Amino acid sequence: MDGFLTQLLTMLGYQLPELLACVAGVAMLLMWAPAAPGRPLALAGTGLMLAAAVFRGAMSAWQAWLIHSAADGYASISGMMSLFGAVGMLLGVVSAAGLVMLAWGASQAMQAARAPA
Repeated sequence: MDGFLTQLLTMLGYQLPELLACVAGVAMLLMWAPAAPGRPLALAGTGLMLAAAVFRGAMSAWQAWLIHSAADGYASISGMMSLFGAVGMLLGVVSAAGLVMLAWGASQAMQAARAPA
């Protein structure tokens, strides 16, 4: 069990910076950003990035558990590794879409702030 815990914490540690950044982004948008055009879009984009980070962390924990509990080494989970790769790529696309939404919302807010009243 000791090797599993080390592997689990290592895999989750790789996800921690992105997870913390997304939580901080959502908190800043909720507390400090005034109601402006683009704010809901930026919040939705940051929420997508947060959801992708959470799912990526859960997938990492599941992957660590599968590797640790494999009875005959990696042969029994080789098919699952390709599934993890595909899901990881999909989560990367979701995270990238969230970043685009965040940038789009921020640019709408900046354009609204620049427009003459």
